[in-house]
Amino acid sequence: MTSLLLQDIGLKPAHLKAIKKKARAAGTTAPEYVRSLIERELLSDKSFDEILRPVREDFRKAAVTETQLDGIVERAREATQKHPRRRGSQR
Repeated sequence: MTSLLLQDIGLKPAHLKAIKKKARAAGTTAPEYVRSLIERELLSDKSFDEILRPVREDFRKAAVTETQLDGIVERAREATQKHPRRRGSQR
């Protein structure tokens, strides 16, 4: 597979600059930022069930019960409430 530079896909210089700025704000590189946008777009064509299928399968293989999953989610919620993100850092 060949590597592709962002400049190779015909983006205007102003768009490249904007991508770099958004990538920095997201704490990532410009190519990684663009890759995540493409993946998000591709996932948007799938149903929620299709997206979650591998996650459900992993939980089944790991034998995680609903009670255990509830505990994981609850701990994540509590951690989020203790350390909320600033509104400006969210999408």
